[in-house]
Amino acid sequence: MITQEKEIDQQPATSIQNTSFTSSIWQDALLPYLGTRLALVLVGLLADFYILPLLKSHTILSSVASNTRFPGALWLMWNHFDAGFYVDIAKNGYWAASTLHTMSNWIFLPLFPMLIYPLGHLFGGSLAAFNIGGIVISNLAGLVAVTYLYLLVRREFDTRTASRAVFYLALFPTSFYLSAIYPESLFLACALACIYYARQRRWWLAGICGALASLARIQGFLLIVPVAWEYWQALSDFYSPLPDMSGMTLSQKAYTWLHSRCLGLALASESLRNWLNALAIVLIPFGMVPFFIYSQIKTGDFLATIHNHHTGWGRHFEFPWQVLTDALQHPQAPNPMNWNFWLLNIIVIFVFLGFTIWSLRRLPMIYSLYTLVMVIMPLSTASINSISRYYLVVFPAFMLLALWSNSDKRPARHSLVIALFAPLLAVFMIFYALGLPLIA
Repeated sequence: MITQEKEIDQQPATSIQNTSFTSSIWQDALLPYLGTRLALVLVGLLADFYILPLLKSHTILSSVASNTRFPGALWLMWNHFDAGFYVDIAKNGYWAASTLHTMSNWIFLPLFPMLIYPLGHLFGGSLAAFNIGGIVISNLAGLVAVTYLYLLVRREFDTRTASRAVFYLALFPTSFYLSAIYPESLFLACALACIYYARQRRWWLAGICGALASLARIQGFLLIVPVAWEYWQALSDFYSPLPDMSGMTLSQKAYTWLHSRCLGLALASESLRNWLNALAIVLIPFGMVPFFIYSQIKTGDFLATIHNHHTGWGRHFEFPWQVLTDALQHPQAPNPMNWNFWLLNIIVIFVFLGFTIWSLRRLPMIYSLYTLVMVIMPLSTASINSISRYYLVVFPAFMLLALWSNSDKRPARHSLVIALFAPLLAVFMIFYALGLPLIA
């Protein structure tokens, strides 16, 4: 009888072990392998639909002779699409006012070309010198960006999560733009520095970095939303800390929170120092004002860059759900010469909308608000063109991926991210180097 009881007791344990063993095989062996097979299928489809059609000649593509000659090939591979506008602004300045109703270079903000300008002249003043200057600025800014990302994530979580967040940013399928002659790395560096200093309660540094971000890309002015929230919470926590709310009902918690936040803000308003710090935060959207003044002098239009978005490039405000609905109702067939990589952009939109919801559950509110505004703004410009590039700067997504994969019990998650990102990054870099409009 004793022996039978032991056998009965051992059966559930054996069953649990078998279940655990099956789960381990699935998580650590089968899933990573299947992930790499899926990546290969994606690469194969991309090659069939987007590279194979290019075996016939296209005049829009780069010259084979110039792009395969060293050392020019080292910088020409990074100069495609909008990069030419930034180099031209750095070398020759903004165009005449008569171009504002065309696809003018007034749509591009000046911080990036301003930084290219001295390097271009330092390197000799030729077109190649300005190209090299643009690459140097992009890559230096990229190093600054990943440094701040690492410091920020390490401050919030731990070293391992920080390292993975940087790694996932570097592997993201459109991260080649961080090294191209584009302002993405510069904007990301300024935005990360802004959030980093806001989390440290160094408001003037946050305001200055945010102002620079708004001078690098137009969505930079929206940094005021997460930073103002952070400032409000910091003031309220100092002047009217939240009490212990355990045991309260949901309505009681909401009332207590709102009372604390409003009282804290009222008490904080009595201090001049708090008003001065608020002034620092207001600097963020005013970073573009010097450019507006220059626009007024040069063209007679204070908001030349805003108006050129609409009149020259067809970008204007439209509700995000209208833009997305219209894009879904009008799918576009695979075409390497199309300026809208429709399938990629649609997938990226839904993925980053998911990151927005996820961030609300997993990250401090400042990151959720940053994610929200950086996801919604490009989706409010009546077009989904280039949205896979615009979302590259939504760095909380890489924080979330790092947190998700940073588990010793689930090592396959890290492998899955690598298996998906790495081959797509390689293929999309090929698309960019070839000058295919769909990846613009």
